[in-house]
Formats: sequence, structure tokens, C-alpha cells
Amino acid sequence: MSESNPALARLMSRVSLGDRGAFQSLYEETSPHIMGLLQSMLSQRELAEDVLQDTFVKVWHRAGDYHPGRGQVNTWIASIARYGAIDAIRANKVRRGSDDALESIPDGATQALDHIAGDQDEQRLYQCLDTLSADQKQSISLAFFRGYTHDELASQLATPLGTVKAWVRRGLKKLRECLDQ
Repeated sequence: MSESNPALARLMSRVSLGDRGAFQSLYEETSPHIMGLLQSMLSQRELAEDVLQDTFVKVWHRAGDYHPGRGQVNTWIASIARYGAIDAIRANKVRRGSDDALESIPDGATQALDHIAGDQDEQRLYQCLDTLSADQKQSISLAFFRGYTHDELASQLATPLGTVKAWVRRGLKKLRECLDQ
């Protein structure tokens, strides 16, 4: 996987060496996008701000773990933020919306994707998402952008757990294959 923003990769390299100026630049460049993702997942600004802060503390301490060959800086930071949001959801029992909100998930997923990916990557991701079945796309969107577990997906979608797991597994496999082309 190639790095589409070499400037961010250079900043990460400098952050891994303890460069506070590079960290500030990285934060200024990426935090608005990460905050958007967190707000779409958590629906509570204060909680999203807390998770954002925790995310960047982890970025500071783990910058040396980032490898450009494995993915983009934005994606790496978004992954840290996503896991932090999932932890916050579980710890705080954040209300993620009613069943009626499920109908609007594709729009929410689209907004969250806008925050993570660059223009070229975003377009490619949208193309690959369009290759998924509606069930796969909805399951992956709920799991990734709302932090739903497999059990929660099964409950929300009124679908057997094994079926939901298969949708997610096959959908992710199909996405990976599409993105690797």
C-alpha cells in the first residue's frame, strides 16, 4: 500500500524521534478529520474530545510503531481513535441512536469516510464499498463507524449472529481485494 501523503509520513517520522513541533503540525493537520470521525461514532462532543485527546497521546507514544508500507497516517490514527471510541462506548454505554437511525447509516458512513481518506483514496474506497451487498455494506458501516460488536449488529439487524459475522468477514475480504487491485 503506498503512502498518498508523504508530508504526513515525514511528520510521523519526526514525531517518533520526539519532535514536538512535528507533533503539533501532525495534530493540526489530522485532528479535524479524526474529530469528525469520533463525533459520528460517539454523538457526544465532550466524549469525542476526550477520546481525541487520548488518541493523540497514544500517537505521541506509539509514533515509532507506524510503518508507511502498511497504510496511511490518517488511517493509522483513525484506527487508534476508532478503538478508543469503541472503548468509550462500552465504558459509558453511549446511546448510538434508535432503530430508525439505521436507515441513515450510509450517509453517516459517507461523512466518516470523508474525514479519514484523501480525495483519491476516498473515491477508491467508495468504488469498493459499492461492490458489497447492501447487508455487507450496512454491517461494516455499523461496525466501523458506530463501533457495534457482532452481537449488537445481530440484535440491531434482527439477524442470526453467524450470518452477521459472515457478512462482515466476506465484506472485509471483498474490500481488501478491491483496494489491493
